[in-house]
Amino acid sequence: MNTKAIYAAGGGIAIAAVVIFFVLGANPLPAPSTSPGTNSTAGAPTMVPPVIGVKDVSVTKADDTHANVQVTFTVENPNTTTMILETIHYNVNVDGVRMTIGDVGQSAQGFLDSQGNLFPIVAGSTLTAKNTQIAERNSALADAWDKMVSGNASFLVDGTYSYRLTAANLQTTAEDREFSLTFP
Repeated sequence: MNTKAIYAAGGGIAIAAVVIFFVLGANPLPAPSTSPGTNSTAGAPTMVPPVIGVKDVSVTKADDTHANVQVTFTVENPNTTTMILETIHYNVNVDGVRMTIGDVGQSAQGFLDSQGNLFPIVAGSTLTAKNTQIAERNSALADAWDKMVSGNASFLVDGTYSYRLTAANLQTTAEDREFSLTFP
């Protein structure tokens, strides 16, 4: 039998085990409870969506027509199990004008798809994710671009984010949610 095939199969099994660990979480099964934050009929924990925020928007002028726009997001997991952040699709707007668009992460297309662009967020912790895109100056957005590059802009960052959360009772939530945040 081909040794490379055996190693590849073993590696695939190891990756699957790690993914299952993060999806199901490392927490033991909770005892049934009727306290706040639980579903009193099944004793299952309530799954709460992540809390997304914009920590920073940094603009660096590259030349007279290009600027690098870096957005730093925070994503808090308020749940008792590990959550998987798949993607953040976003727009950066100044004065109602879209300056750039970007993506953090990648949606998984199946069990065997690459998991490298998924972000596990351990229970009760916060992930910081950054993405940089180029904003190009043209006549349609010149005033907003100039304001952004000079450091005098207020930003509206909006879009959608996707996540998966599996509770200890194996109930899974996978959702896309919209967001709209201002910075500063």
